[in-house]
Amino acid sequence: MNHAWNSPERSSWDIYGIPNQELFAQYRAIPYTESGNPYQTLYLSIPKKEKNPPLILFFHGGGLTSGGRTCPDAPYCGNYAVAEIRYRLSPQTLPPGQIEDAAAAVAFLFEHAGEYRYDRSRLIVCGQSAGAWLAAMAVWNQEYLARYGLNRRNIAAMVLISGQLTTHFRVKADLGRDLGRYIPQIDEYAPLRYLAADLPPLLLITGDPQYEIPGRVEENALAAASLKALGHTDVQHFSLGGFAHTPVLSGCNHLILVFLEKLFRNPRFGNTDAEKYHAPYL
Repeated sequence: MNHAWNSPERSSWDIYGIPNQELFAQYRAIPYTESGNPYQTLYLSIPKKEKNPPLILFFHGGGLTSGGRTCPDAPYCGNYAVAEIRYRLSPQTLPPGQIEDAAAAVAFLFEHAGEYRYDRSRLIVCGQSAGAWLAAMAVWNQEYLARYGLNRRNIAAMVLISGQLTTHFRVKADLGRDLGRYIPQIDEYAPLRYLAADLPPLLLITGDPQYEIPGRVEENALAAASLKALGHTDVQHFSLGGFAHTPVLSGCNHLILVFLEKLFRNPRFGNTDAEKYHAPYL
């Protein structure tokens, strides 16, 4: 099936090129709600030669006001299904609208696993920048997934790239709570508020403290340290030397694939033949 739609603006979603596209069956602009809103759609790539693969769900960055495809190349090695998700943007949509979209997309993909042939017991929720904030809010604050009968235990793992884990600066502005972009705030829109020992296995990747958005490295380090103190047993944070905020996307592929290999060696997921997924990268 190929879901055609009329985009409200030209963006990378309209051309939607992916790495190694010959390895995938591609489904474009699948609606995950019944609204008919083109922003509430997702782009799904299913590997042709893998039976029941894990699914990578990826939320793009863009400060909650813009964004096209920002998924790293690593998941497109031909062994993972990949869903890149659009969501409504500010200022047309105010919080918690974007979080509600993220949860709806996760629930849609959980429900439709059989139709598209991927393993819903191996859903990895990921995001970059604002998308990482969004992924964390949708999974860590269980209020949103609970509306669909799901919770964070339905998520196999998470990868957050340069995510804001205090309240997102755009959310502060939209809600009239903005005392300054770089003044940290922890309220109901801060992922740090929802830290718990039973969060899914977690990989946090940020850039170099010299070049990242101010405070971004430190709040991710705080999340990792706090989770370990709470008893979380599988959280890692890497700060990539020399990389600024957006270029981290080009530097994180190896870390993502190593993390996923370790994850799928775990007998919990019933797949100990993980080497085949990542041999070209290790």
